[in-house]
Amino acid sequence: MKNNPVVCVGASLVDLTFRCDQEPVPFTSNPSKMHRSPGGVVRNIAHHLALLNVPVQLVTILGDDPDGKWLLDQCKDAGIGVEHILFANETTGTFASIATPAGDLHIGAVTSETDRLLTIDFLASRSDVLRSAAVVIADCNLSVQALRWLMQFCNDNNVPLVVETVSIPKAYRLREALPGKLLLVKPNREELAVFEQDTHVTPEEKIAHLHALGFKNVWLSRGAEGSLFSDGTSMVSLPAPRVHVRDVNGAGDASLAGWIYAWLNGKDGVTAVKYGHAAAACLLEVVGAVRKDFSPALLEQRLG
Repeated sequence: MKNNPVVCVGASLVDLTFRCDQEPVPFTSNPSKMHRSPGGVVRNIAHHLALLNVPVQLVTILGDDPDGKWLLDQCKDAGIGVEHILFANETTGTFASIATPAGDLHIGAVTSETDRLLTIDFLASRSDVLRSAAVVIADCNLSVQALRWLMQFCNDNNVPLVVETVSIPKAYRLREALPGKLLLVKPNREELAVFEQDTHVTPEEKIAHLHALGFKNVWLSRGAEGSLFSDGTSMVSLPAPRVHVRDVNGAGDASLAGWIYAWLNGKDGVTAVKYGHAAAACLLEVVGAVRKDFSPALLEQRLG
């Protein structure tokens, strides 16, 4: 494994998951159980990488409030490097999700005033750690301008860059920031559609278009139907592992951490997807966006 750190750039949030006792009914109050956990896409990825003993630095902004201090402690406890976190006079962001009794997301809502502070100037002030990275992972909580700057910076300094699309609205930020080169992008079907043109009909045509945009590896996440992975020369379909789902929150973040872990250990892209599937399966078995007992041994065990 490379000794340089993985540098994770983006949002950090507090996750509040409300799991309804029965199927959610709109326009009324639904009895539920609430679970609080550390969240934020890129922060979750950093958390799982740290639990896999990967050196990781988090570049994010927290509010100078109790939630921000709690998140900082959670990061430290996980082994995440926190030297490059900035505290701001804002409220720490929150993601609230309403889940079905089976653990599927019914609806989610997020507020994060600190995201607007993830500016080019802020990233430039962290240039040294970005330049030292074995790989940079960013999420689309960054603005179009910040994503464009980061892609150019990583390209100029020969640092591999992975961007997590986060959601359909935020995937548009990556589209608007292009052109740029990425080691990997991992959209789901709906996020993939953000990059489509009218002539693209098949998944193969849509993925080929992403390669043409500058993405070296494309991992199409299809949920329970598994994944479609392309390195630009071949395309492989991989089935999803069988798992008893307790909560889907954060599974995509864990899967990307699993892929990066495998890639850093010299695995090819397809094998790395298998590690990503195994990491997601580990997370789907628990409630919350992180699994505290996640480890290389648990990951290898889930690979079977």
